[in-house]
Amino acid sequence: MSVLLPPTAPPSTPRTPTVNTHAQGIRHRNRGLVLRTLMQHALVSRADLARLTGLARPTISEVVKDLLDDGVLRESGQSQDARPGKPAVMLEFDQRAVQVIALDLSAPDHVVGALATPDGGLAHRLVRSNDGDPVTAASALVSDLASLASHPPLGIGIGVPNGSSALLGLGPLLAQTAGAPVHLFDDADLAADAELRFGAVDSDFLLVRMGTRIGTAIRAFDDDGAPVERSTGARELAHVIAGGDPGDACPCGRIGCVHAWASVPALSRRLDAATTADDRGAVLTAAGSRLGTSLSVIAAAVDLPSIVVSGPASVLGDELISATAAAVQAASHPSLGPAVHRSTLDDAVLRGAAARVVAQEFSAR
Repeated sequence: MSVLLPPTAPPSTPRTPTVNTHAQGIRHRNRGLVLRTLMQHALVSRADLARLTGLARPTISEVVKDLLDDGVLRESGQSQDARPGKPAVMLEFDQRAVQVIALDLSAPDHVVGALATPDGGLAHRLVRSNDGDPVTAASALVSDLASLASHPPLGIGIGVPNGSSALLGLGPLLAQTAGAPVHLFDDADLAADAELRFGAVDSDFLLVRMGTRIGTAIRAFDDDGAPVERSTGARELAHVIAGGDPGDACPCGRIGCVHAWASVPALSRRLDAATTADDRGAVLTAAGSRLGTSLSVIAAAVDLPSIVVSGPASVLGDELISATAAAVQAASHPSLGPAVHRSTLDDAVLRGAAARVVAQEFSAR
């Protein structure tokens, strides 16, 4: 007699554990909220964090433990407040433990990079010639800086000239090189962020970034004098027709754009051709006059009290700043025209890159 056996079951496939992305998202948001709060307050206790963030005490304890293990926070002694019970242990954000690889690609012939911290500090500043290939130069610089970092970089922040097609594909390449998220920003936006946070300007302003291209950005303060996190870009200055001698052809294909007069490559060519100090002064004065004429259009439209000009010292001479200010004032009401300042902040794009990457990586997602 035959016996019927049950069919053989196919071999089971090991199940891949599912990742609870919802729980991960909550943990990431909680971590970002705690970090943002710690960056805004010098010293806080766990109870302070619970009060300031609205998170439950057990959640705060879990997040703080992870951040202490990561070396991002440190305990700095007991509270000196006279309160009943055991003194609270105070926590502070360790700026040195959060490092960003920051790159500035606004110059036409070289790339500048550094390890930057949220407080605007820079370490291991490096400069590399791009030899006509900014992508390769940037990739090599990122590798060098990643090897020098004392902590895994939070991310890579890069300031690039607005509309530069030569940098397409840079983000994915660098993400693969350093194993960290890559953020590309307009170089003028980063310079404006740095001026807002670390510079000497204390009023709303229009920033002009002179580099491979001319970029602009607007930043503002609130009624209490604190920087406004969200601000307005102003992109069209470079292609305002400057008038007078049409100058070089603009990358946009038109003739007479201010970019063809006041971008660093255009200015450098004219300065190299100048044979005397008077000739160099005349070049800078002519560029400043055309830059100021174009700036007056934006200044009149948005009514800002200050204009900050940022860029390499080689072109930001007294002649250019004075001519820019004179042209702006000539097109404005004598008592209402904005003041024109030269930026006093070194490596503004690098400092702005660090601030922007930290804000994005610690933001709620």
